[in-house]
Amino acid sequence: MKSAKNTPVISRLILKKSNSYLRISILLFIFSLVLVASSAVYFINQYLQVDKDFLSNDNTHIIEITTSRGNAMHAQPLKYEDETVIREEIETKFPEASYQVFKEYQFNFGIQDANGDTHFIYGLDEAGGALLGSCDLGTKRACGKTELDPVLTLKLPIVDVHEDGLSSSEIVEYPINYQLGVADKNPFSLYNDEQLETIYIGGNTYKDMIEQTYRIPWDQFVKRYDSDNPFGIQSLRKIYVYVDALSQVEGIAELVNAKGYNTNYTFKAFDNFDGSMKNTVALSLALGFLILMITASHVILSFNSYLKVQQKDMGILKQLGYSMTTINQIYSRNINAIFLFTAMGITLYIVVVSSIFIGKNVYAYTLSVVALLLLILFAINRVIVLWILRRYSRKNILALLKINKEFE
Repeated sequence: MKSAKNTPVISRLILKKSNSYLRISILLFIFSLVLVASSAVYFINQYLQVDKDFLSNDNTHIIEITTSRGNAMHAQPLKYEDETVIREEIETKFPEASYQVFKEYQFNFGIQDANGDTHFIYGLDEAGGALLGSCDLGTKRACGKTELDPVLTLKLPIVDVHEDGLSSSEIVEYPINYQLGVADKNPFSLYNDEQLETIYIGGNTYKDMIEQTYRIPWDQFVKRYDSDNPFGIQSLRKIYVYVDALSQVEGIAELVNAKGYNTNYTFKAFDNFDGSMKNTVALSLALGFLILMITASHVILSFNSYLKVQQKDMGILKQLGYSMTTINQIYSRNINAIFLFTAMGITLYIVVVSSIFIGKNVYAYTLSVVALLLLILFAINRVIVLWILRRYSRKNILALLKINKEFE
C-alpha cells in the first residue's frame, strides 16, 4: 500500500482539476449562507425592535380602568371596593395569571406650597414607583418632572365635613422631600393629559395627607367614600392592572370590561395582536428553515456531483496502491478546506453585519447566529465526508474506472 505522506500534494493537484461546476456550486453555497445569515440578523433586528416597542414595553402590559358603568350603564367614579371585585374576577377566570394592581389617588384641587406655587398632587401605590420612572415613593417623598425645591412645604387645608357641606378655615404645613424622576412616557401618563406641575406621592403619604386634611382615619374615610362620599373629592382616580404575560393582557382587559368597568389598553387599537405576532414569528422561522434546507440540499448535491466526476481518479489512485482510507484523506482534506474557508468568511460577515444592525447584546446574538451556521456547516460536512465520499471510495477499481461522463 502507498504511504499517506503525499496526501497534501495529491489533494492540491486534485483540487486544481476541479471543474467550473464545483466552483459555481461553492459560490452559490456561500451566497446561500450569506442570505441565511442576513435573514437571521434581520430577524434579530426586527425582534429587538418589537421587544422594545411591545414585548418589554411597560405601556403594553398596562390596563387602565377609569370608571365603572354600574347599573345605570353610565360612567361612575371608581370606589375602593372595586379593587377587590377586579382582583376576584381575574383570579377566578385567570388563576394562572401573574399581575399587579396599582391605585392612583388624587386631590381635585391644587395645593400651594410655602412659596405660593400651586401643585397638583397624585398618589400612587408604592410598588408602582418603578414603572413611574426613577422614583422613590417612600413616606413623605414626592417625585415629578420639573425642578423644584428639594423640600416642599405644602399647605394642606383642614376640611370640616358637616351637614351643610364643607368648610375650611385652617391649614397645616406638610413638608415632603422632592426629587426628579417621573419619565415622560410612563404607563400611568399614557392616557392622561398631565400638567407640568404634577407631583406624585406614595399611597401611604396620600393616606396621611387625607387623614390630616379631613381629620379622619383612613379606614373610615374609605368606608364613607364608598358609601356616600361626603368629602367633595374624587379620591380614587384610576385603577391600573399590570399583566406580566403580554398574551393575557387582552383577555383580562375584556374580562374587566365585561364586569362593568371602562378600560383602556394599548392593544385595544389592534385586531388580535398576539395572534399576528405568533403568525409573524412562525412564518419567519419557517422561511429561515426552508432556506437552510434548500442550501443544505444544494451543497450536498453539488459535492455528490463533484465526487461522481472524481471516480476515475479514485480508481487510478487505487490502482497505484492507495488504500480506501488514504483516498478518503486526500478528498476530505479538500472538502474540509473548502468548508473551513467558508466558515471563516461567513463568520466575518456575520460579525460585521451584526455590529451594524444589532446594537443590543450584539455579542450574544452574533455568537448564536455563528454557532448555528457553523453547526449546520459541520453537519453538512460530515454527511459529505462520512457518507457520500465513503460511498464512492469503497467501490472496487473496475466500478470506479467506469466513469460517468455527465460533467466532462
